[in-house]
Amino acid sequence: MIRRDSRPNRLAVRPLISSSDSGARDPDPLIRVLPFILAAIPLFAVYLAGAFATATLAVAGLGGLWIAWRERNVPILAALACAAGLAGLLAIQGSDKEVEAILFAAASIGAVVCRRLPRWVSRRDLDRAATVFMASATALPVLLVAQAQFLYADSIPPFCITPDALAKPTFIAMALVAPAMALLWQRRHWGAALAFLVFMAILAFGSSSSTATLAYTLTLLTLVLAWVRPGLGVAVIVAVLCAPLVISLAIQVSNLTDWTVIDLRSSWLIRLELWQRALVLFEQAPLFGHGLDSFADLAPLIDLGPLDLGTGRYHPHAAVMQVLAEGGLVALVALALLLRLLTDRPAFSARWPVAVRLAALAAAVTPPAIGINIWSDFTVALVVYPWLICALFVAATEPDTRRQGSERRKPCTREA
Repeated sequence: MIRRDSRPNRLAVRPLISSSDSGARDPDPLIRVLPFILAAIPLFAVYLAGAFATATLAVAGLGGLWIAWRERNVPILAALACAAGLAGLLAIQGSDKEVEAILFAAASIGAVVCRRLPRWVSRRDLDRAATVFMASATALPVLLVAQAQFLYADSIPPFCITPDALAKPTFIAMALVAPAMALLWQRRHWGAALAFLVFMAILAFGSSSSTATLAYTLTLLTLVLAWVRPGLGVAVIVAVLCAPLVISLAIQVSNLTDWTVIDLRSSWLIRLELWQRALVLFEQAPLFGHGLDSFADLAPLIDLGPLDLGTGRYHPHAAVMQVLAEGGLVALVALALLLRLLTDRPAFSARWPVAVRLAALAAAVTPPAIGINIWSDFTVALVVYPWLICALFVAATEPDTRRQGSERRKPCTREA
């Protein structure tokens, strides 16, 4: 006689976050509150973009330091100690930019360590922190539009809904579109996810910054392509980073002598001229460049002939061009290795979390790729924060499909 197993049905889909606290280590009050602080950081951008950057780097750096201390992770502690010592020595010598670069590196190391939070925090707390992040990420664009209409109404250009003064907070909002939408979708808030995408599209195309529009477009394109094949998503990120270099080489090869031939608005013509200056500086010192943050001092000394617009002391408005001019090929290789680490696909990771992470990175790298200064706390935070959020919340809420599949193949119990 065949009798079906009387045990409860184990084929039902498990909740995205289990209420069980198994797997977490002994609770630490500081570590337990860390994911909630990280989740609420986007709201700092409503006050000031710099506040978001400072909070991100401080929380990631100090949080990573505390986790490494609790784990007795000697290599990480040694690296952070060496960074602190080197920064102190350089500060005495007055090398401010080098000190900032070391502090940025230390904060990035801390962010990598913060990825170990799921080992210390219960899954229930991670679920609650993810809810806080969803609330913060969806509230940020709404508050930005309200702030623009009430505080910057006189400075909003025609056919726009936000002014240039809110460009950086808008970049942050665009970098969080993919993880916020993914969490809403995973929790089956499909209507809210679609409404959020529509609202962000209005904000992106209604922004006075064309960079924000491009960031939103690229995040959706990368999400779709990376879902099909992760390598396609990485290709989009590489393409947006390398586009200024390709364009600059094309202008140089074509022997262009008049900018009026190119029908672009003045802000983009200035970018093209700055990229030409960066290319000349790279050709002068192709291996090691001219030194950290040297472009603003050296670029005005270059004579571009009829293409010279007299732009003055600016940064190149392109990450790759700035790296080539100031650090040469050595710095470009370092940037490529960093990009490889950021876009690497973890073992046994499903396509959805990887696609979301690549989409967030595509939006995050767009502003430094064609706009903002790469040597700034805002740029570092803009890239590090969505990457860390995707690692903590999007990947952590991925259903365990492999276990479900193995249970689904279990046969019925047979008894005579």
